[in-house]
Amino acid sequence: MLYTFKGDMTADNSIRVPDKMPDFPHLTATSQLDRKFIEERLFPLCETLRNGDVADGRLSGLALYSLFYEPSLLTRTSFERAMGLLGGQVYHTEDASQFFPVSNASHMDNIIKILASMRIDVVVLRSSSPGVVERAEFADALAVINGGSADDHPTQALADVYTLHRELGGIGGAKIAVLGRLEHRNVNALLRGLALFDSVRVALIPVSGGVDPDVLSHCRRSGMIVNVESDVEALNTADAIYLNAPRTLAHAQLLRSRGAFSLRIDSDFMAKLKPHCVIMDPMQRSGDFAVEVEDDRLAFYRQSENALVMRMAILAEMFDRR
Repeated sequence: MLYTFKGDMTADNSIRVPDKMPDFPHLTATSQLDRKFIEERLFPLCETLRNGDVADGRLSGLALYSLFYEPSLLTRTSFERAMGLLGGQVYHTEDASQFFPVSNASHMDNIIKILASMRIDVVVLRSSSPGVVERAEFADALAVINGGSADDHPTQALADVYTLHRELGGIGGAKIAVLGRLEHRNVNALLRGLALFDSVRVALIPVSGGVDPDVLSHCRRSGMIVNVESDVEALNTADAIYLNAPRTLAHAQLLRSRGAFSLRIDSDFMAKLKPHCVIMDPMQRSGDFAVEVEDDRLAFYRQSENALVMRMAILAEMFDRR
């Protein structure tokens, strides 16, 4: 079962190491993930759940609440659709900051307990405010899933490693190139997820920012070879390319005006890649990367479908009573 430990909150909202298991399952950090569990439990469960007939009704009577303090299309929609396909009910607010304001992390206790009192079973929470996700978990009134915090996104990491597993036939030994905004939760989570596997090589090609030094150190300690590259030619030897777009279209335009962002994915670009190289993008496109070709190696929509299936597996693993 997916879980993290519950401990006492300190004054700065960090969590002391606990001495007992929590009463509810939680998935709040990529560091919780275990390779054996992913490969032996989640991946096979994903393959089973791709068949909608198998999934139907197994979470009937359970309720999910999307509590998002930042905009989201793919994460929120895939979780809500996943819960619906499993037979559960879904509730949300369009802008949590208007209906569930949080001026400091301790207020999250009250919000979680209110939702629990209304028989909500699991909350998918997105907030970049320090300590909010941890405080929601600490309330231990219902299951909490991190739908994207300032520096982590565990379910995106699972969706991405599952996509690599399906596209490449395995992750160990693969060379992954990450291009774009590197100081982002998607990249932090992906790298932590990849660090679970053997002999992975990663080329980081920054458009802006850099990877969190703690994440980089963790990956290198795990045996991952990570190099920062300054030339997109490094993409030509990759087995998979992971695009992570600039913050906004305006940010992308600013970078282009400075000559720092000009990737054009066309037939010439694709011809330089390995024949089996796949291109992934965890976000919906909005004019950031110029995609001007149709090619089976563009895995964007398979990746979003895999995210749906993986989130079904996460919810099923948390609550399935079969």
